[in-house]
Amino acid sequence: MKGDEHISISLATAATVLAPLLFTIPPEWAVAALFGVFIGALAPDADANDSAIFHTRMPGKHRRRVYFLPFFGYGIKYLVYYPISLPFILLLGERGMPRHRGALHSGIGVFLMTLVVGFYAWLIGTAVLGFPWNETVQAFLFGLFGGAVCHLLEDSCTKSGVAWLFPFSEHRTRGRIVTGNDDRRPTAYVLVMGVGAAGIFAACAMGMVPAEFVPWSGAALAVALWGVFLIVSRFGW
Repeated sequence: MKGDEHISISLATAATVLAPLLFTIPPEWAVAALFGVFIGALAPDADANDSAIFHTRMPGKHRRRVYFLPFFGYGIKYLVYYPISLPFILLLGERGMPRHRGALHSGIGVFLMTLVVGFYAWLIGTAVLGFPWNETVQAFLFGLFGGAVCHLLEDSCTKSGVAWLFPFSEHRTRGRIVTGNDDRRPTAYVLVMGVGAAGIFAACAMGMVPAEFVPWSGAALAVALWGVFLIVSRFGW
């Protein structure tokens, strides 16, 4: 999918997950998590030479400037993606070489990316600069991982698909959406997930969700909606 679609669908998914938690978590945690999702939604495309994360202008119609995006884009490419590619190259040879929708578009790839970014955050922020390692940093890392997983789910709806189990399997989960055409399903996914976020927030606020289930209700709804999205993406349009 395109960069703006990755951002909007991922943030809508994060809003659904976080909506019931807004009653109990500090606002800075939610902000850090959403920022992590924003970066994570674009991070797997650091394996492509001209992806949105390398540019200061946001993808989409309005092309707003976001000056820090290339900092994350090139940092992830050279300090994260290339280092985590080394084991794949050693094990798989040419098949493990850096390429678009390769290691960084896999479950193990986004997990390793999050671990390495967390290590750098600790090394620079805590060990060198003396900033405390706290829940806000952890919220950002959870958001980064969640945004990257959303990116993979979104690409799983396209014809190119995603090899989630790479390097153990080359099987790709794929749909029928073609990146860059006028398929309206990505827009519909944003709208449906946004309505879901508002609905679960209202339901929790009115006491319609059992108290013990409130913290997980948003995540459960997001998973259910993504199941529907993946099925819908398999049909021609």
